[in-house]
Amino acid sequence: MIVLYCEKKEIFDFKLRLIEGEALPSLKRLKASNAKFKTTNVQEKMKILIAEPMDFSQEVIERLREYAEVDVRAVKENDLGKVLNAYDVFWFRLGWKINSSILNAGSRCKVLATPVTGIDHIDEDLCRELDVKIVCLRGEKEFLREVRATAEMTIALAMAVMRHIPDAEQSVKKGIWNRDLFRGNELYKKTVGIIGFGRLGKIVADLCLAFGMKVLAYDVEAGYQHDKVEFTDTLEGLVSRSDLISIHVNYNEKTHHIIDESIFRLCKPNAYLVNTSRGGIVDEAAMLKALEQGWLKGAGLDVLQGEHEIDERHPLIRYAQKNRNLLIVPHIGGNTYESFEKTEHFIADKIIEIIQEKELQGSVNIIG
Repeated sequence: MIVLYCEKKEIFDFKLRLIEGEALPSLKRLKASNAKFKTTNVQEKMKILIAEPMDFSQEVIERLREYAEVDVRAVKENDLGKVLNAYDVFWFRLGWKINSSILNAGSRCKVLATPVTGIDHIDEDLCRELDVKIVCLRGEKEFLREVRATAEMTIALAMAVMRHIPDAEQSVKKGIWNRDLFRGNELYKKTVGIIGFGRLGKIVADLCLAFGMKVLAYDVEAGYQHDKVEFTDTLEGLVSRSDLISIHVNYNEKTHHIIDESIFRLCKPNAYLVNTSRGGIVDEAAMLKALEQGWLKGAGLDVLQGEHEIDERHPLIRYAQKNRNLLIVPHIGGNTYESFEKTEHFIADKIIEIIQEKELQGSVNIIG
């Protein structure tokens, strides 16, 4: 775009085309009028789509509009390919899987913004190949110290399944007031085994200590320290001693199905498992067998493998429909107003940095 500033109280704004080395006739006429003018290039604003707009911060939207053209609207899955061809930045939470079926070398989109720590819903290798940046929360340790919702959800799930809270509430709604149907277990003086002692593992450990629990922890990375936590040398050693097992590791090829049948067979018969990390860490067929065989007393799950394709036919959901020792919720661990507001501001800062530095080209890169 060329903008012409003219001293004759007129501003001419038009696209300049070159025809055999000559400019458009309108520019010639302007020169012939002896008008004094100068030209400046005006770069087209980047386009951002916020595709999961429910409860999205209006303040963040207005901040982004100072730097880019911003649209806020829900998107249907079959329109994703078109959307990625129309926008430079695609901002979403966990609503879709981004893979080669919708993102390719011809896509306009060069930034995927997703305010989460786990990005198994995005094909990272594809983004690296296409030089598409992934702006997320992974590795943002300093910022994430103030984002604690998933840790709180871990305790909530443990207590809900151990005390049969959902079934007790439903019973009262049916007019049944019988406390004897819902006798459960306490956290106090139980042993919790925390798998993964990063940010969330540490927060969960402190919460469990506040409940008077003994805390064990296992992490593949050595060197973690906590004066009130006992670290085990093996995963097997942790599981065999725990009344409650809580999972807080990143999902990748190395952690895929690390909780398998051999691990479930080591569980104490009165043990519970809580997973607020990623579904693929647990072998779900093995967990179903563990619940059916009584190797595991119960489980609370915020995540399942392949969440985008789940329906009522899922084996664990079918089991949960008939048994109260399995509680499943739809990945709501970080789903709080407070967490959304904090993370949206943080990711917006990252996007604004990209716009200002004009770094849409170059190596991929997971920012966060």
